[in-house]
Amino acid sequence: MAIPYLLARRSTAGPALGMAAWASAWLGGHTGTDDVVAALGHWAQVHTVDGGLPGLLLELRRSAPTAVRLLLPAPGDPAGLPAGTAAERAALARGEAVGFDGAGSSLLLVPTAESADVVAWTSFRVAPALVDRDPITLGEAEYALRDAVRDATSALAALPPEPGAPSAHAAVAELAQHLGATPLPAIAGARAHRVLDTAATVEAILLVAGERHPDAGIGLGGAQRGDAAYSALARAVRSARTAAIDSITRDALR
Repeated sequence: MAIPYLLARRSTAGPALGMAAWASAWLGGHTGTDDVVAALGHWAQVHTVDGGLPGLLLELRRSAPTAVRLLLPAPGDPAGLPAGTAAERAALARGEAVGFDGAGSSLLLVPTAESADVVAWTSFRVAPALVDRDPITLGEAEYALRDAVRDATSALAALPPEPGAPSAHAAVAELAQHLGATPLPAIAGARAHRVLDTAATVEAILLVAGERHPDAGIGLGGAQRGDAAYSALARAVRSARTAAIDSITRDALR
């Protein structure tokens, strides 16, 4: 089935997630350069960046970031990016970025899919350093996902069937498996894996429902609060993914 792979391009489990997890593992001495390059091949065989990936990693080591964070901005939720800047516009257009925070500034990397096999990374220097204005713990994210799973599953069941189309549940299961296959460094803990897997399930439901029923924003929550309910579920997915990756990067850099 081609649907999971087409819909996966809209997922927040993109190359920024991989770069944040694997670059921090490399910086912490938990993995090698070849492992980082191989892991990022999950998203594209070729990653273009000034100096190449090995050169980027060496530059990051010289800058000695104190934190590495996955940023998943969305309209109305800029993830702490400075308003009106080229960095914010690029990150919002893509919906993802990686922040390497230092003492006085942050290096922001934004990926762009140039083709199915090529991801180009654009870097921005942001000063002062970015600050996580709305941190959420991994435990809080996991708790919020429990409600999100229930609400998203109920929403999918409430949508009318599409004549002649494969089962929505089968499409969700295949897409969730694809999104959950994200390679993570060995430093990643069991809870981070669990949260990312659950986030994949919720996002798969949202993506399949939105593809089959463009008005799913209403169908997901009722005529009066549909769009808000849909946005809340998507926000729970973004929060869970950032919390899981942040826990991995903190452990890696510790």
